[in-house]
Amino acid sequence: MVKNESRRTTQIRCAIYTRKSSEEGLDQSFNSLDAQREACEAYIASQAHEGWHAIPRAFDDGGFSGGNVDRPALTHLLDIVRNDAVDVIVVYKLDRLSRSLADFIRLIELFDQHNVSFVSITQSFNTSTSMGRLTLNVLLSFAQFEREVTGERIRDKIAASKKKGMWMGGRVPLGYDVVERELHINQSEAVTVRHIFDRYLALGCVRKLKAELDTDGYRSKPRPTEHKIQGENPFSRGVLYSLLKNPLYLGKVHHDGKLYEANHPAIVDTETWKTVQAKLNQNRTKHAHRQDAKHPSLLAGRLTDHRGNRLSPTYTQRKNRRYSYYINQAILQYREDDAEEVHRIPASELNQVVEALLLELLSDTNNLIDNLSAHAIDAAKLERLTESAATLHAQWGSYSIAEKIPLLSIVDAAVVVSANRVKLSVSCTGLCNLLLKKHSAVDEYEKGSHDESSTITLSRAVSLRRSGIGKKLVIQSKDVVPIKAHPRSVRALQRAVVQAMLWNEDLITGKVGSIDALVKRDGLNRRQVYRLRQLAFLAPDIIERIAEADVPETLTLEKLKKGFPMEWQAQRRLFFGAQIPR
Repeated sequence: MVKNESRRTTQIRCAIYTRKSSEEGLDQSFNSLDAQREACEAYIASQAHEGWHAIPRAFDDGGFSGGNVDRPALTHLLDIVRNDAVDVIVVYKLDRLSRSLADFIRLIELFDQHNVSFVSITQSFNTSTSMGRLTLNVLLSFAQFEREVTGERIRDKIAASKKKGMWMGGRVPLGYDVVERELHINQSEAVTVRHIFDRYLALGCVRKLKAELDTDGYRSKPRPTEHKIQGENPFSRGVLYSLLKNPLYLGKVHHDGKLYEANHPAIVDTETWKTVQAKLNQNRTKHAHRQDAKHPSLLAGRLTDHRGNRLSPTYTQRKNRRYSYYINQAILQYREDDAEEVHRIPASELNQVVEALLLELLSDTNNLIDNLSAHAIDAAKLERLTESAATLHAQWGSYSIAEKIPLLSIVDAAVVVSANRVKLSVSCTGLCNLLLKKHSAVDEYEKGSHDESSTITLSRAVSLRRSGIGKKLVIQSKDVVPIKAHPRSVRALQRAVVQAMLWNEDLITGKVGSIDALVKRDGLNRRQVYRLRQLAFLAPDIIERIAEADVPETLTLEKLKKGFPMEWQAQRRLFFGAQIPR
């Protein structure tokens, strides 16, 4: 089972990994994780004559899906693998480690690099043989198929239930109580809901509505928990927006861009609801498009520093030339300490970085599919998404700022800037709506309800420079902080690239007939030749940078040995960010 036969006379360190998708039953004295570990320990004991013994550290992931590898115990286990502190990984069943074929292939490659074997005690195979790998891929394909079918069944069940008007759970909205999994009107809270709708129509502004509700002492819905009561706080503007847009108050259930008649009674009448939605849409459009602004600002209302302080657009004018900036509200409110170094940012440079991040996302098909596949439902929609993303990427440069602002609104873009980094977050749901051209008001009902799992975040390095007597944030012309690699690392990389090019030339000119002949001629390690020869296929401008020792610390020989894309532009993005080497 273990690759290196010489280990048979030594102790073979075995790590047991267990996983359970749900948290149900984990509080029991003997749960599924314990059962898996006990079975694996028994299997290891049966191999004691081979020198197998289980390391005492437990690697248990309770309540984590097998659809990804973002799990604490697995992360720790992989760190141990990289440190060569384990020889065999033992699981009860293949899908305990992963249900994703792509993730599993990457894990097996990592295990191979560190000479680690993988054993499933209920599915006998050896990963060191070609037949074992075939068995592994077949079993894993079925595991991934099972996960996807289960997901489809859950989505179909939710869709069918919502079409029948059923409330499918979540936080109980103000104005309702749950009785036997159905919503029933809470009369006292319903009075508050109707008051909020009526006062919004009278005031016409959520900001004024919040101020009035705070003055009158209105509070959010109390939510009893095990040890205390949560809620009963002043309404935030975000909560008020979500409340005013929530179709549950109309007696409707929202699903996939459509409204269905719900089983629960309405709190707000149809006329009031429609009038409120029209007012919200009018205010949102005016705010997002800045139709009344002579010089619209791309990121107005979407920009904060890392402490949550808003940055507002402003400008200065000198000799008929306009200079636009984003200025920290903490400065305007004489709270300089809260602003730290983030005081005033040139608008054009920050806009360029944010747009570059968005364009980078639109051009990264794999990233789009990874993040949006759960929202697009089927392959046909995914194909439409990627095609629309490519079109938008190509057309973006021809749009004016006024045309770009509503697009950022649809994806619910948010930008956070600090002294050394700019982060852009966009909603997966909003991005799907944009790329699938679903821009109707009904798609706005869920705005403000997206959690981190439905958000894509991208970032870019920046630098802080002095300007006059103060400081301002200046976006670097390069996409990454230009930290040079260590000279010794550069020399090793240069030698490897030269050797790879010489080998490649010998193969092309026919001096050697094959890689096997090359290995035999020079007495080389075959695997090492395969790993180093690919350096000859680096982009010419990257090879030139290596020759001139102009190499960032992100470009190392060890990283290149692990593999890299053959497409030159993809190489540039991988090692230099969005920057194209000179």
